[in-house]
Amino acid sequence: MSLRHFFVLVLVLVIGLTTVLTAQTSTEQSGTTRGGLMLFGGLSMPNGAFGKTDGDDAGFAKQGYFGGAEIMFSLAPGIGIVLDGRYIINKYDDSQIAAALGKLSGISYTVGSYTGILPMGGIRLYTTGSLGLFVDGQAGYMFAKSPEITITGSGVNEKVDAVSGKGLAYGASAGIDIGNTLVIGATYIICKPKFEMTVTAGSQQTTQTAEQPMNMIHAWVGIRF
Repeated sequence: MSLRHFFVLVLVLVIGLTTVLTAQTSTEQSGTTRGGLMLFGGLSMPNGAFGKTDGDDAGFAKQGYFGGAEIMFSLAPGIGIVLDGRYIINKYDDSQIAAALGKLSGISYTVGSYTGILPMGGIRLYTTGSLGLFVDGQAGYMFAKSPEITITGSGVNEKVDAVSGKGLAYGASAGIDIGNTLVIGATYIICKPKFEMTVTAGSQQTTQTAEQPMNMIHAWVGIRF
């Protein structure tokens, strides 16, 4: 999904919920505001090139998980400011490494995971009442780390170091808020952090700089206090 298509999706969600809010406001002069601290977590599912195993932008990422915290301040019934932070772990698909090394005896390898710290902030629109719907659009910054890969044995000693990457990130969420206590939602995240990787083969080292798409879908459940 391109950034242009992402913003179109956000606009459609906002227009849809704004229509609901307008209809609700006409029959409800006062409603339940929402806000407070929420702890949440769930599945982190790679999307697009991030989860592919072929192509120049393939990320070899597998399904993982994440956890985070959110704080929300209602500006008025139906609209609020939301700030959140997430710690993300996505496993690395080592199937191609296993296939390539499976025919060689005395060779072993270890593979780490993608990790990321993602703070974001934005605007949330929601319906009032005990059972509410919400959508939001956010922007933030991804601080990611690539997986470390080592291959050893039979005179082989190769290592791809885990390195840090960073870049802008954008998110759009939608979900259900039950009584300002139990919240169920999904978030689509677009980011493309830049990594500077060092590859060690014996006594030789080479450094490569690359941008890795890390688009993902988070399906989550949270408890608000």
